[in-house]
Amino acid sequence: MRAAIARESGAPVDAAAPVASGELSRTFEDLVDAHLHFIWRVLRRLGLSAADADDATQQVFIVAAEKGSDVDREAERAFLYAIAVRIAANARRLRSRRREVSSELVEAEPLSREDPERRLEVSRATELLDELLARLPPEQARVLVLAEIEQMTVPAIAELEAIPTGTAASRLRLARQAFRESLAGAVHKNPFSEDAS
Repeated sequence: MRAAIARESGAPVDAAAPVASGELSRTFEDLVDAHLHFIWRVLRRLGLSAADADDATQQVFIVAAEKGSDVDREAERAFLYAIAVRIAANARRLRSRRREVSSELVEAEPLSREDPERRLEVSRATELLDELLARLPPEQARVLVLAEIEQMTVPAIAELEAIPTGTAASRLRLARQAFRESLAGAVHKNPFSEDAS
């Protein structure tokens, strides 16, 4: 994916192409290596299919290569995250206009071929997670993903979201409550629940 991003953006992938100013500059390859998986996971949990998350991740780094020459190293993650949130919102709007619904089952982790029951459980759980996250307001879904999936602290979430820490904590509290209520209402879909049918 790194080569495709560089090819699309026109940015060289070699070590001679710095993309950030400041005392410690990075190459484009370093930027991608440092943030690629985080950006993909965020896009995936913001409602994009795996294929759309691949495309959107490339878009994020293309935009970053075009606009990010003056981004300090400490601000890279927030800069890329803000781009990813905008790209995900645009992708969701486009999909809703087309009225497309993805029924794709995506695994959260690589599973052996010898364990089809586990594979099915994880696929169903991932599908349910995406469904429940889609029910939340986007600002609550984002903070919940950052806290629970990315294991970020509230101050780090506030920094990425460019909001006060108290606002981030409040959104996270509301998101957790809404998610728990939605999950309780979907217990029949939860493959890990004893009440699942």
